[in-house]
Parts: sequence; C-alpha cells; structure tokens
Amino acid sequence: MIEKRGAVEQLEEILSLPGLDMIQWGAADYTISMGRPGQWTSPETKAVEKRVFEAALRMGVPPRCEINSPDAAKYYLDMGVRHFCIGTDLFVWFEWCKKNGEAMRRVLEGA
Repeated sequence: MIEKRGAVEQLEEILSLPGLDMIQWGAADYTISMGRPGQWTSPETKAVEKRVFEAALRMGVPPRCEINSPDAAKYYLDMGVRHFCIGTDLFVWFEWCKKNGEAMRRVLEGA
C-alpha cells in the first residue's frame, strides 16, 4: 500500500523492490498522514495519486485503486490503471447500515 507520506517520498525506491507485483494507492490513510483527513478528492491528493499511478506504470508495477462504482473506473482506465477494488470497507459498512440500519433498530428495540 502506498498510503503514507513516507511511502510517496520513497516511491521510486519502493517500486524498484524485487518481486513487487502490484501496489495499491490508499488515499484515506494518505490524507490522514498529511494532516488533512478526508480530503481524498482534493486537487493536492489527486495530483499525488496520479503521480503514484504514473510512476508505477512507468516502472512496470501494476497499480490498483479503490473505486465506489464501475462508473469511476473510466478516469483510471484512461490513465492506464487496470486493477480495481470496488468498494472500501468503510463504503461497504455504510451501505449495509443504510440498507439495514432501521430494520436492525426495530429488531433491537423489541429484544
């Protein structure tokens, strides 16, 4: 995972490690490490994300990114990214809560 400031600062060194077959960008943890939690789509974070993906592709290490819908893939496909994780743990949990939260509340109230 490339998700901390230090990993971005040493990106080329990391990408040069023998046996490395893929990297994944972690925008959420990256923004936390920069003291700007939650700013996943800020211009600064997106610029770093692009730098990470372009460097990985240039150095022959396939990058993987997290997206929340198939529609989001086009941006990354145009950049050359071909590996995706659809839905982060936080997104999956949020969707479950949104779908089932009220029903669960009713079940718990009757217990």
